[in-house]
Amino acid sequence: MEGIGEILREARERIGLSFDQIEEATKISKRYLQALEIEDWARMPGKVYAKGFLRTYARHLHLDEHALCDLFELALASKEAERAGTPTVAERRQRSRKLLDSRKHQEVDLHNKPKTKMIVVLCFVSLSLLVFTVWAYQHYYLDDREAEKPQPTPIVQPQPDPEPAKPVIVEPVPEPVQLTAFAVKLEATESCWLRLRDQEILVYEGTMLIGDVQEFSDMGKISLRIGNAGGLIITLNGLELPILGSSGQIVTKDFSIIDGIMVDDETGEALS
Repeated sequence: MEGIGEILREARERIGLSFDQIEEATKISKRYLQALEIEDWARMPGKVYAKGFLRTYARHLHLDEHALCDLFELALASKEAERAGTPTVAERRQRSRKLLDSRKHQEVDLHNKPKTKMIVVLCFVSLSLLVFTVWAYQHYYLDDREAEKPQPTPIVQPQPDPEPAKPVIVEPVPEPVQLTAFAVKLEATESCWLRLRDQEILVYEGTMLIGDVQEFSDMGKISLRIGNAGGLIITLNGLELPILGSSGQIVTKDFSIIDGIMVDDETGEALS
């Protein structure tokens, strides 16, 4: 069976695409694309991101993304089983053969030594008789003597009235919020030119003056081109990001939502 990396590599080479072309189209860093093709899962920022990158890469190569995700889960489960020391099917079969061979040797030894077997049986019978004699002595003789002794009158202590049960209050557990779109807020602390795109669609382009605020909602994939990175405060879904650069620095940034999590496309890391 072909591995995940081999399937991706063959599909990419068949289409004739380079890593640079796929990085430009999917906004997935080239180093993560290469890690997927060599199945180097340790290089990924986490299982959630690795699975999201695999799904996007497979969709771009016109592959069955669901089948590849299933192969990904099987690959991780196999590695975890190896780390935990779980025996393989071949190892379990080898242990079973050794156990059967051992039992056969034991049966041969017992047939070759009938006297030893008889001695063991006699010892077992003698031990059983001894145990029965001790049990009978304790059960009949000692129990009868205990029964002849006068029994003390039990003292009944008054029991306090039980306290009424307190009602149990179960606090509802809030369900985690799955993000599906961006709500963007831009605040200018210095004069700043910028261009904002939503999945290649131009949403805003112009110069913001000090104190200007622009807000946008229901945005999918965000692409920002900032002429003065040190003069702009960016807030995504209520999360204020660190300043992206110094005053006068030109910066381009892309953000996506993968499996309900905001991700910096350049680093592949979640925003928090």
